[in-house]
Amino acid sequence: MKQFFITIAGVFLGLVLFFILIPIILIASVAGSSAPVTPSHTVLSLDLRAPVTDVPPNSPFAGFSGGTSVVDIVRKLQAAETDGSVKGLFVRASEGGMAPAHAEEIRQAMIDFKATGKFVVVHAQGFEYPTLSNYVAVSGASEMWMQGTTDFAATGIVAETLFLGGFMEKFGILPQFEQFKEYKNAVNTYTEKTFNAPHREATTAMLGSIYNAFLASTAFDRKMPVEAMKAALDQAPLSAEAALQAKLIDKIGQPEEAQDAALARAGGKDKAQFVDLSSYQLPMESGPVIALVGGEGAIITGERSGDPFAQENNITSDDFAAAIRDATDDAAVKAIVFRVSSPGGSPSASDQIWAAIERAKKAGKPVVVSMGAYAASGGYYVSTGADAILAMPSTITGSIGVFNGKFVINDALNRYTGANIASIQAGGDFANAYSTATPYTNSQKAAMNAAVTRIYEDFTGKVAAGRKLPLSRVQEIAKGRVWTGNEAKDLGLVDQIGGLRTAILKAKALAKIEAKDSITLRSYPSVEDPLTAFSRAFGASAANAKVTARAATVIGALAGDERLSQILNEASQAKGPSMREPMRVH
Repeated sequence: MKQFFITIAGVFLGLVLFFILIPIILIASVAGSSAPVTPSHTVLSLDLRAPVTDVPPNSPFAGFSGGTSVVDIVRKLQAAETDGSVKGLFVRASEGGMAPAHAEEIRQAMIDFKATGKFVVVHAQGFEYPTLSNYVAVSGASEMWMQGTTDFAATGIVAETLFLGGFMEKFGILPQFEQFKEYKNAVNTYTEKTFNAPHREATTAMLGSIYNAFLASTAFDRKMPVEAMKAALDQAPLSAEAALQAKLIDKIGQPEEAQDAALARAGGKDKAQFVDLSSYQLPMESGPVIALVGGEGAIITGERSGDPFAQENNITSDDFAAAIRDATDDAAVKAIVFRVSSPGGSPSASDQIWAAIERAKKAGKPVVVSMGAYAASGGYYVSTGADAILAMPSTITGSIGVFNGKFVINDALNRYTGANIASIQAGGDFANAYSTATPYTNSQKAAMNAAVTRIYEDFTGKVAAGRKLPLSRVQEIAKGRVWTGNEAKDLGLVDQIGGLRTAILKAKALAKIEAKDSITLRSYPSVEDPLTAFSRAFGASAANAKVTARAATVIGALAGDERLSQILNEASQAKGPSMREPMRVH
């Protein structure tokens, strides 16, 4: 019987490979082997209403999910600047929130594109979401359209934190954490009912910095004084007509009218045609090689998922350390640009990647970090040893700190289901320190504090060495506090304000390559070919979830509360120190 099922599974896999995967591979091979042809009067089109990530996913099937990445937008618009066939760009503005630094870098890419004599026409079906970031991303357009029946509501910037302190009390869950230090507010979501004083101080300063940067950018783009821009935005929400009178937009009309206007600029409907930016092919590159290592998401130990269709990006320490080592060992690679967009994660995973960067520097390969939307906590840890660090004005960075702890859920289990976790241990008192059944003992608390202290001291020491700052100064500006890119530049945590293009120029300079010289940008980790990825997915064994995690999820469902199910599941898996900053800013 067992052999029968094995045979059936093999037949099924064969059918999938034959009818689905192999045609995909053949189509991709044919497309890749033919030279890209761009119509002579091309208007590139970009839809920012689709999801925008920082770097392209390294899954071979990522294209099926839609959306685009900041890195692709920047690189393709730069290539189009010198493409005589490309006359301009048509953009559908985002209708939801966007990370502030992403908005800034997309804006800069459009401004650079426009500076070569090409046009950028934008259409918004209303800026109805109150975040200003959506407007910032497109405020540098040559021509800004908005649909007449919608509102202009873009007015500010908001940071949201979900506080579960009262929730924990209600359900009898005890959060126990050691955090270094008072500004390390990641655990506040579990322990507090609202912002405490340090959390409020840091968040207020960060939002002020982002808002001021946004005001300066939009006022410059719309050619008006900053005070006039602020006064106009403060009146939001505005009707389309009021937004036009305030000079926040240029024209009112439907998307099709804006599209016709873009085609007219490119020679008219008879000549011009749209080409989706995602389909626009980068030209063949030549010259010295610079490695581009693109990392986005939580920093975790291990390797990437065996699921080739997984859309969630993580910075997996084995893969990214290997990518940096591969780039280091490749004699053709003259420098490494590490694109980091991460709220942090595991200290040990961060340290593994940091060590790979140190190895690259010792081998004579300059390393430049280009920070994306976030490079905080563990995201800053992996960056701190680089030869140069660049960030956008509103990149969220810093958060030099660490926390450790657990959730004690036995009371919640007993209260709602009558279940109870009991344990028997052998060995020292610390053996059951991460048990979710009982609180820490005094000796476990002391041991936990000592462990977190070691990590914090190691982190601040690495920052002091990497940034060439006195340790006392690092300890003063660390404490787990987040900073914007502008603030971090003033503090010495960041060397230069700029995006990916500026980071590549910096890498060229460090590698003694002339700024005007062409280069080959080689991406790491490489994208697996579809057959390898698909085979690995079928051959990979799924990791078994902990019994307590499964039980906690079921218990939450039995209690009739999905929130309890989610929290208990997270609580049951919480273990080990972490360096993470989960704040949502839009």
